[in-house]
Amino acid sequence: MLLPTQKAAREQTKDSSASTADILTKAGYIHQSSAGIYTLMPMAQRVIAKIEAIVDEEMQRVGGQKMTLPNLLPPENWKKSGHWDSVGEELFSLKDRKKSTLILGPTHEEEITATVKHMVHSYRRYPLRLYQTARKFRDEARPRAGLLRGREFIMKDLYSFDVSEQSAMDTFYTMEAAYRRCFDRIGVPYAVAEADSGSIGGSMSKEFHFVNSAGEDTLLECKACGYTANEERACSKVSAEGEVDIYHGNVLSENGAVVRQCKAVIPRSCQPNVIKIKQVWPVAAKEKLEFALHATLAGNETENLLESIGYKQDAHSCLLIDTSISSQMANAVKNSVAAEALYLGDWRLARAGDHCVECQHGVLEAQRAIEVAHIFYLGDKYSKPLDLCVRYQDQNKFVQMGCYGIGISRILQAAAECSNADGRGLRWPLSIAPYLATIVPLYKTDRVSELYDKLLNVKVNGKQVFAGNIAVEDRDYLSAGFRLYDAQLLGFPVTVVLGKKFKQTSEVEVQLRVPLLEAPQQIAGVRVEGDGYEYRAFVHVDKLSEFLACALKGQFKEVP
Repeated sequence: MLLPTQKAAREQTKDSSASTADILTKAGYIHQSSAGIYTLMPMAQRVIAKIEAIVDEEMQRVGGQKMTLPNLLPPENWKKSGHWDSVGEELFSLKDRKKSTLILGPTHEEEITATVKHMVHSYRRYPLRLYQTARKFRDEARPRAGLLRGREFIMKDLYSFDVSEQSAMDTFYTMEAAYRRCFDRIGVPYAVAEADSGSIGGSMSKEFHFVNSAGEDTLLECKACGYTANEERACSKVSAEGEVDIYHGNVLSENGAVVRQCKAVIPRSCQPNVIKIKQVWPVAAKEKLEFALHATLAGNETENLLESIGYKQDAHSCLLIDTSISSQMANAVKNSVAAEALYLGDWRLARAGDHCVECQHGVLEAQRAIEVAHIFYLGDKYSKPLDLCVRYQDQNKFVQMGCYGIGISRILQAAAECSNADGRGLRWPLSIAPYLATIVPLYKTDRVSELYDKLLNVKVNGKQVFAGNIAVEDRDYLSAGFRLYDAQLLGFPVTVVLGKKFKQTSEVEVQLRVPLLEAPQQIAGVRVEGDGYEYRAFVHVDKLSEFLACALKGQFKEVP
């Protein structure tokens, strides 16, 4: 196997500043080709294959049909849907020899919608759930964090088509349950959060995150009721008493000119939530909405209120009043502003320490997280501009759609990020580890095949869990110390070392790097020592199968 681990790996993993991308590179999982573009080496490919297998099983359980869509796409349908403008500079485009423009697909809503429109003409052929696992492309301005923010990535995306809103919502919740099963089986602790739909669009979306301090996203969670949302989308309850801040908002064109203005009235010391505001007061893709604090007023002020706020009504302005301010002030504004220019709602960023909007008494807590999947209810966001209709119940109706994405290559690095706590190497979840076990002979012996058979005989829940999952360390040109360290670095859950004791007493050293393994003093009557992250024991070869079956009991997620 091509396994280009590097001798500097030990020092790199001990360095707390070393990123997970560095460790994956040092361990020979990935190789950087250029900024944001990586080669997946054989070990990484085994992890990817296991992730894909879990996802395939769960997608097909809910009626998903796998297909492959082209990566080179014409832009016409993107222009019809408005996606061409909303994606902006992140879209890779090129011209062929005929000077026709093509794009490298970052997502495939338009292509799949056009395909279904061409091929499906009766409501009897719905619902449809079509998916692919493919490479996607995004022209990141600042590629960083290895596979987490790259320019080329592997993604599974499923698109659903239903004839009614109710059926589409049923599909949304069916797919959410399928995603939960995927992540239950992958085995990394995760959170599901309400989220903004971004450039994909649609009226509802949820994100799946691995909770980790290295994540770029902030989630706000109420421990009392379980409410969880991305900071961008989260709502909260704050006191209506006290002062309010008046923010002045400018919509700036690409060259910096002010094209529209607004005012936002929110509780003191809060910040305007630009994403929420843009949902009711849309801003073009190449425009930018910026806010600056304009004034602070007493919460009960009503006299000459619009003058104090600094609001001048015209066709290009609006006034946003946060629902948490006093009803007295809100009513004074409502009586003075045209209905089409006034927006009442939650226009502020929720913060840790705010009260939960769902249960009223819980308090929101913040945690960093890595997004690994996103599901969307799209409605007719794409079917309407692309004219995907169906005759149903004596009416022509736009087909209701959903989009469901999982970042396959992103999960690889995110899972590694969540399993590198001790600085000695990775600790993969058993379901996606490249190999479950490695045999490391420290001297030449003809008994390796005997140990291999012992591992094959291990059964957990009636299954031979090590079948096809055993690597034999045969790189005898490397030192014993480097090979032992390499097994730690690569993150194999089970390492079986054939050392001096094996030669003398047929005892092997078993090293266990198994997530969530409790801290036992004995397993199958064998003394075990460990630090809470890695455990070691000397086990007679005749007892190896029983020892490992006991050690791994309960570690494999059953498919419900």
